[in-house]
Amino acid sequence: MDKRTIFAFVLIGLIIILYPHYMEWIMGPEIPIPPSEPFPAENRRTPPLSPPDRSARTPEIVPEPPRAATTGQADIPVAPAEFTPRDVIVETDLFTATFSTRGGVLTRLVLRAYEHPDGGQLDLLAPGSTALGLSLAGEPLDAYEFSTDAPGLTLAGAEQAELIFRSRTGTRTIEKRIRFQGNRYRADVAVAVSGLQPQDKLGVGWSGSLADTENNPEENAVYTSVVTRAGGEVETWDVADLGPDGDPPPGGRISWVGIRNKYFLVALIPPEGSYGLNMAGDMRDINERYDVEIISKDVDPARRFGVYFGPISYDRLRQQNRDLSGNYRELEMEEFMEYGFAIFRPIIKPITNLNLRAFLALHPLIPNYGLVIIVFSVLIKIVVFPLTHKSLEAAARMQQLQPRIAAMREKYPDDQQKVSREMMKLYKEEGVNPLGGCLPMVIQMPILFSLFNVFRGAIELRQSEFVFWITDLSQPDRLYIGGFEIHLLPLLMAVSTFVQSKMTMKDPKQAFMVYIMPVFMTWIFWSMSSGLVLYWTMFNVLTILQQQVMERVKRVLGTR
Repeated sequence: MDKRTIFAFVLIGLIIILYPHYMEWIMGPEIPIPPSEPFPAENRRTPPLSPPDRSARTPEIVPEPPRAATTGQADIPVAPAEFTPRDVIVETDLFTATFSTRGGVLTRLVLRAYEHPDGGQLDLLAPGSTALGLSLAGEPLDAYEFSTDAPGLTLAGAEQAELIFRSRTGTRTIEKRIRFQGNRYRADVAVAVSGLQPQDKLGVGWSGSLADTENNPEENAVYTSVVTRAGGEVETWDVADLGPDGDPPPGGRISWVGIRNKYFLVALIPPEGSYGLNMAGDMRDINERYDVEIISKDVDPARRFGVYFGPISYDRLRQQNRDLSGNYRELEMEEFMEYGFAIFRPIIKPITNLNLRAFLALHPLIPNYGLVIIVFSVLIKIVVFPLTHKSLEAAARMQQLQPRIAAMREKYPDDQQKVSREMMKLYKEEGVNPLGGCLPMVIQMPILFSLFNVFRGAIELRQSEFVFWITDLSQPDRLYIGGFEIHLLPLLMAVSTFVQSKMTMKDPKQAFMVYIMPVFMTWIFWSMSSGLVLYWTMFNVLTILQQQVMERVKRVLGTR
């Protein structure tokens, strides 16, 4: 989470916490009041590539047992002779993966349902990065030549097949089988090594970083991080956390470890057991590089694990609880999604998931996501209407009492206790709770924070057009006037914030808030996604309309 967002959450939280003290400063000490009676659709801006040629599909390869184990002292891997590597390509409905026979590693991963902002294919791996590399007894095998039994694979739908890589280190045979399915962003990997000794720990890793999929190096550096789940604890690591001077990485019962950017991730999912984790990182200009390796702590000649590579989508991540063989295991990989601070996740997470599902359910009926946001904001306003109504009503009643409270303070300028007693009497007579507008606002905050997460990080908004100059709801809106770049939506939101504050705050002591809040909100939302700013602006406009309706109803009722 970037510093601007963290500051926004902290400041909004302080406003909520300090609001009662602010009201006390305006109206005098707090008066005790007796309690009254009582699954997303994929974003396809452009059509995916044409379906693979089924006639050319390589048939599923029948697994072969690893060669007989060699007994005796463990062999030390020796660098092999030079050779010319070749590419082995796997094509599915969702991605095209390129492996190299040098190390049997993944070198390219093109996601077919998404495109790069420049208009080309979206390769999830940054140049020079590799994935699914092996190490044996602490020695990497990336330079070894691996043979394959097939030139590649072509899969569609629920079809499955394996790609098999084999190599030798001295007298040992290493075999890596990678199983794919045509309609899943997943691979299941099995690694077998003959003659493993207790000291020969087997490692599987990732070297490099994810590509800048949004063509925004600054934003990519903010979001790119390593996320781990070990012993039930989820931790996020950036470059500063890694290296010899950083915190030691977790070990033991590791559920998964992944590298993410704003919208995409790759993750290694080992089977249940005990593992060590090696992590290192460095900053190259504004680009971050991570090296992550999971090391088995027990001697197992056939190590299996899963790999996820795809969008950060709730339904896709929950799907990883079931591997390609149909086995179920609760992984909680949805923790890769944005749920705010860890302390609030138990509250924010279910609300965020509910809001996201409701939001996505509208898209089949309304194909434009900008219009979906507008309709969704109306629906949310209806849901929170009782809370907003009580908050606005309490604020309005307090405004009506301000002249009488001011008169009390003038009448007893040197007797604050007398003022407090008179104010308590006034509140009791009028049936007003001075903090009645605060509680409804506090109750709404989890909903507002969850919506903040939904519109800030929903991959469905990526490269989704709205109208006119708003061509990507996941990015700030950009309008060029006289050679200057203007973000018009935050300015419209600032105007709506000013009008709303002007209608609500009548006391002269609150005048500075009327002018400060629009400036503050503009600064917070200036570089945020246009989808999020559109929602917030609509919410403000609907609140203004609600206030106007309330005032008109009161005037009509007052004339009867």
